[in-house]
Amino acid sequence: MGIQNLLRFLKPFIEPVHIKKYSGKRVGIDAYSWLHKGAYSCSMELCLNAQTDAAKRYLKYFMHHINLLRHYNVTPVVVFDGGSIPCKSVTEHERHRRRESNLMLAKEKLKEGNASAAIEFFQKAVHITPSMAHQLIQILRSESVEFIVAPYEADAQLAYLSAFDDDQGSIAAVITEDSDLIAYGCKAVIFKMDRYGNGEEFLRDRVFNTVHGGLSFRNFDKELFTGMCVLAGCDFLPSIPGIGTKRAYSLVSKYKNLDRVLSTLKFERRYQMPEDYSESFWKTVAVFHHARIYDRETKALKPMKPLEQKHLQSLNGDLDLLGPELPPSIAAAIAEGHLNPVTMEAFNYLSTAESCSASVNSPTFDDIDQDETRVASTQESCITIFSANQANGEYVTGTIITCKTRRCTGRLLPLFQRILLWTQKNMRKKLLHLEN
Repeated sequence: MGIQNLLRFLKPFIEPVHIKKYSGKRVGIDAYSWLHKGAYSCSMELCLNAQTDAAKRYLKYFMHHINLLRHYNVTPVVVFDGGSIPCKSVTEHERHRRRESNLMLAKEKLKEGNASAAIEFFQKAVHITPSMAHQLIQILRSESVEFIVAPYEADAQLAYLSAFDDDQGSIAAVITEDSDLIAYGCKAVIFKMDRYGNGEEFLRDRVFNTVHGGLSFRNFDKELFTGMCVLAGCDFLPSIPGIGTKRAYSLVSKYKNLDRVLSTLKFERRYQMPEDYSESFWKTVAVFHHARIYDRETKALKPMKPLEQKHLQSLNGDLDLLGPELPPSIAAAIAEGHLNPVTMEAFNYLSTAESCSASVNSPTFDDIDQDETRVASTQESCITIFSANQANGEYVTGTIITCKTRRCTGRLLPLFQRILLWTQKNMRKKLLHLEN
């Protein structure tokens, strides 16, 4: 996950830190990073029966770390991953394949009675779903912990928040295990934070302004640094065989021009540079600079930074590579934790199409806050939402939403109506595409 071997390469610039250094400040949390670490302790339960109490231990792990930050007067800002970005589809497919393979091996080891080996494979097979993330969101909401669901990559959203001034709601640092935050240009990142608040701190200014053992980035600007990261290999684009972080640094440091680096790689016989690598390289650089994020002020999507002409040209006008555009109402519903960012279906307000009803249960992590709404038995004002998302080769065309209280209807009905209009329009486009 992240830039291959980047943290090891930058180790001379990374120093120990305790979270109390950020007392009185806002710190961003890469939610899926802690969710993954928490899931390791209950990976078998999550893979076999996610509804058991034992399978909820990842929530306790997460909230322990939230409370640790609050103990040291650090304000957590939790950012969740959203939908998949197009240029990451190959990586996501490969990860899914590996998880399925590890799950099969885990079950085989369990049948053989080898529990320790099974758990190792279960840990590699566990997958954090939007539903699991939403259970955490309900707790964060009840604890008044600030959160946001990114439209796509949480890394981009976190880097965007870190670029603000302090009086504009900036975050002073990000806690994560993903080195992509460095490529996105985040100014301060804390890696490997333990349960006591000890971690390893990367500071962008420290890297650009100091020299360690002949390793210097003083002649690098942000684009050269990001280009070096992309050359080393990332989730969006694998590296050219024979090019790692050290070689990428040497080339960029020598030529100080990314086009010249690409030309050198193209004509040197020892490197087998794919025909379309240069095009893919510039598209990936554009994503690291301009990925779409959610702007709370306008309640709409926008690029992290205004698009530069050269990056616009590298995308060939296909801005969906930065993350497909979404209507403001949909983007806001995702950001606020009301819509599943993958399926675009509403969380917790749904019942089956066959019965147009849902039972009211005692509040759990799966339930929505009582003050928001209750899903109840059949009402006259049922709302049908058509999802244009394809699942198992068929289109879902009858998800029913039922509201019981007047407050629910007043607050949620306009949102559902907007979603309905957008999803119907999207469905028509997809159906027309299939017919053609």
